[in-house]
Amino acid sequence: MSRTVRAARLLLSDVAHFSRLAIGRPLYAYQLEPLQAIVDSVLNRRGRAFLLVFPRQSGKNEAVAQLLVYLLNLFQRTGGNAVFGATGDGLGRGVARLEERLENPWNAGRWRKRGRPLRRSLGKAAVVFISTHPQAAARGETAHWLLVIDELQEQDPSYLEAVFEPMRVANNATAVYLGTVKSNSDALWRKKLELELEEARDNVRRVFIVSPEQVAAANPAYGEFLAQKVRQLGRDHPIVASEYYNEPVGGAGNLFDARRLALLRGAHPRQRTPQPGRTYLATLDVAGQDEAATDPLAALANPGRDYTVATIFELLPAAAGDPGPTYLAVDVFVDQGSRHFQDAPGRPRLVDRLLAWLRHWNAAHLVADESGVGAGLVSWLAAQFGTGRVTGFHFAAGHGKAWLGSAFLAVVETGRCRYWSDDPARPGSDQPLSDGWWFFTQAAACAYTLPPEGRFERDLRWGVPAAAQIDTPAGRLPIHDDRLLSAALVAVYDDLFREGRLPTGQGRSAVIRPRDPLEDLEF
Repeated sequence: MSRTVRAARLLLSDVAHFSRLAIGRPLYAYQLEPLQAIVDSVLNRRGRAFLLVFPRQSGKNEAVAQLLVYLLNLFQRTGGNAVFGATGDGLGRGVARLEERLENPWNAGRWRKRGRPLRRSLGKAAVVFISTHPQAAARGETAHWLLVIDELQEQDPSYLEAVFEPMRVANNATAVYLGTVKSNSDALWRKKLELELEEARDNVRRVFIVSPEQVAAANPAYGEFLAQKVRQLGRDHPIVASEYYNEPVGGAGNLFDARRLALLRGAHPRQRTPQPGRTYLATLDVAGQDEAATDPLAALANPGRDYTVATIFELLPAAAGDPGPTYLAVDVFVDQGSRHFQDAPGRPRLVDRLLAWLRHWNAAHLVADESGVGAGLVSWLAAQFGTGRVTGFHFAAGHGKAWLGSAFLAVVETGRCRYWSDDPARPGSDQPLSDGWWFFTQAAACAYTLPPEGRFERDLRWGVPAAAQIDTPAGRLPIHDDRLLSAALVAVYDDLFREGRLPTGQGRSAVIRPRDPLEDLEF
């Protein structure tokens, strides 16, 4: 037997040997274990389906790219296709990663590019790349030995079942589903439950969920990265919990459970005046104005209208190791229905009262809602405050509100946003309903939904439901979310600090005694 034949047999005898000796990028044990089960199913025509769930950026696509190169080498004489399905950028990344791994000393210069549909071939074997988007033309292809579906959590399960699953039938091809945990209602989580039932029937492992501890044990640099991510967002932030610790986010529920409400509850009292030497920041959620508000004796035409709410935060600079400053909510300005730029008898226009309150607190900066009617008010405040001291935020622009919800949770989960809690008047008491009580009532009532294929920081929908009400001594009142939204805008400050656009240092003034020019002269 020639040396070349012996080398080929050694390389192709095991995917671990091929990874180390042919590709030159050895896979970790947690990557090899599922690949060996997949190869067994492919070579023995078992037609099994596997789910690979790795923490974000821990090498699942690298493992699958090397698997595809290995199978191309095994089937280059007999032929057949593997089908790789993905959407959007995932398809391009799959092609690029496969090409990189085909450029190994064993295969370089021997593989080919073909189109319509897009494919990369070695000898008679090929990997065919097809979009899994429901509007793409994907029917008619055959998976002879393998079907790969990438980012399963973002796929439409009914479309996969109708279009891609039949590609396996003629050859009893093996299926591999890849993804990162997101929601407990998406296609990935459904596939997990389905395959776990099959595991229970025949005791053959099909679901491979890799923990971040496994990845960090194999790659200490990953452990350092994950520790930084936890410091930045908090261990229980939905992005960290789902994408790194494989804990799904519910498709709907309360955004602020009892644990998060406890994190928000500060031990400091509400304040009415600024303290010397402290730095204060402000946030502003702007509501509409009511025509009836021009008459102080008239009832609001819309008594359920939201309030304009501004919140003052005392800034505590970040300590060593903290991901950012801490924000203590210490006071709030509340107005319902006032005209923004028009006086009413006995009631000055909103902009003047708000500006006076902000100046009373000597607010160093203002982050303000400039959505809709807020644009004019924010522009006016910016002119009064001066250049660089007002930052506008648009809830409706892009994924603004979804991003804000995710960013605010990061501040909450890292213990860096706390609301005063020393005015806890409750319905039924003889005290008026307090601002602090209203804030925590709004937070407790805040609900969220996340589409099955959605990303938390992009597709989160959150807020107090429009129909939410609560019984009070004044009757049944709507809950709203104005105080909560005003507080949530504090998350914008974290971005400003990271970008170096909002220094937190404080200067001190001192009187320096001038030198007497005559003190060294002798008379």
